[in-house]
Amino acid sequence: MRDVITDLNCGLSTCSNSQPVHAGFNHTFNSFRKQLEQFFSKKASKKLNIHVVGHSLGGALANLAANWLKNHFGANVKLYTFGAPRVGYHSFAIQTEAATNNHVYRCVHAADPVPLVPVWPFMHTEQEYILNGAATITPKAHSMTDQTPGYLHTASNFKSYAAINKGMEKRIQEEVRLDYDKRLECSRTSRWARKIGAALITYLRDTGKLYAIQNHYTNTLTVYDQIAKALTDSIDLSKNYTSDVKGILGYMLAFCGYPFKAISFTYASIRHILKLMLKNVFSLAGQAIALTK
Repeated sequence: MRDVITDLNCGLSTCSNSQPVHAGFNHTFNSFRKQLEQFFSKKASKKLNIHVVGHSLGGALANLAANWLKNHFGANVKLYTFGAPRVGYHSFAIQTEAATNNHVYRCVHAADPVPLVPVWPFMHTEQEYILNGAATITPKAHSMTDQTPGYLHTASNFKSYAAINKGMEKRIQEEVRLDYDKRLECSRTSRWARKIGAALITYLRDTGKLYAIQNHYTNTLTVYDQIAKALTDSIDLSKNYTSDVKGILGYMLAFCGYPFKAISFTYASIRHILKLMLKNVFSLAGQAIALTK
């Protein structure tokens, strides 16, 4: 499970709603899909009302199951997840909201690293319920049963979803630009991990690279190789883009604890910084999952 969720070279495949998703998650879901079909086919004579619930990787599978149940059986589906990773790109998140008629109850702890992966351009559904707001990332925040904070423990403090503080996944339309000279403000928190991601999405959209990366997912390059190449290709095109790239890379290094590390605008250097950021976040997610065993 840890290997699936922390794969830096994760591939993409098409799920039941025809959108690109994390290939490892999709493969795992497809491994037991026939059993689900046998079970629900016996009930197909009546309208199905189904609550799909999952924690951690189970939350990723719950997202895929909700879409499949809607598409295959026309079921009324409500989706509940706790500490779930991102499953697909923006288009998958939109389809998931439509499949559930916006009945998505995505619960997170702000300090939980697992909802931060896979990173860009993977995206969650928009609305989130923040059960615990401590933002300094710690693997312990992923636990379901422990009281530090533990999803069962924090959820029991609320009488209804309406009482829970709500957050929002950064959307493609949001513009975020980072100033390299202010990089020291960045720390290793979920807030900055998300803000760096939003800045990268802004840059890819502004340079016209986002659509290509999100739609050419059979390319031999991994999605992160494509991002590194896109960052490198824009250096000489515009002074503004060079500044944007420097800001993104500077904040990535600050997030990883290297705010004064020199930046070289070569593909190898940019790929190294991007990989350093990825390894930092994925390592925390891997530790979090290991603690849940």
